[in-house]
Amino acid sequence: MNKAAAPPALRPSADPSIEAPAPEALERYRAYDRLNAPYIAWQVEQFRPFLGRRILEIGCGAGSVIAQLPECELVYGIDSDPAAVQHCAERFRSRAECRFETLDISQAARGQLDELRALRFDTILCINVLEHIADDARALQAMEHVLEPRGRLGLLVPAHPALYGPYDRLDGHLRRYTKRSLRAALAQTSLRLVRLRRFNALGALGWWLHYRLLRRTAHGGRQFRLMNACVPLLRRAERIVPPPFGLSLVAVLDAGHSGAWAQAPLERISASSTARCSRAER
Repeated sequence: MNKAAAPPALRPSADPSIEAPAPEALERYRAYDRLNAPYIAWQVEQFRPFLGRRILEIGCGAGSVIAQLPECELVYGIDSDPAAVQHCAERFRSRAECRFETLDISQAARGQLDELRALRFDTILCINVLEHIADDARALQAMEHVLEPRGRLGLLVPAHPALYGPYDRLDGHLRRYTKRSLRAALAQTSLRLVRLRRFNALGALGWWLHYRLLRRTAHGGRQFRLMNACVPLLRRAERIVPPPFGLSLVAVLDAGHSGAWAQAPLERISASSTARCSRAER
């Protein structure tokens, strides 16, 4: 793949170890997309001032985020689930700028990352994905490798480990983040933090009640409708007063460097940056 060539609309995985999750996983994401579009739009709105013209989405799922993105030069979605990738390719077949590939960013080989880098992404979005990845620092390093100098990385991750409960485990969440733990993971890259804030205070209260106090393992249409009804008010309130707590953390990072890290082997990066992070925490 070179810079001059247009990427294929659907590129299958070159990694035979990638297996699709249970079929119900994609159906759950599709249902979430149908029921929760206003909330997803509010999430994407957090990054709208930073969006460029060539966007890579990490973990495109059923296409919920891509459906909220404006038209641009290129939107490239990757996901480790081949069924999700196929679904997105069919869903967005009328949008010529949309391309998709089956790929796990945390397991991608150097050559695969170089191919993505050749597509010159000025924006990477990773919304509710990092918490599913065992080696989140390596995944962030891979994103940095792919991102163009002066490009922007937008992250949204679940917040407050105290909120971790049965639904988190069911949905494959390995962790919920604090500002400190997210900064620690980000410290293993050269990316510059532009914004870090809490998001959706009301959702945090509802999550604590539903999943921690009542110990429920799922949410349904009633919870989605209530959240969507509150979005207009929450949007205005949190725009004026940043919440002191929230269901998620929103981070925006800038790749304002010349790409020195991108020239180093990822294995060496991981080892040296882990040591640097350990020193910083002492």
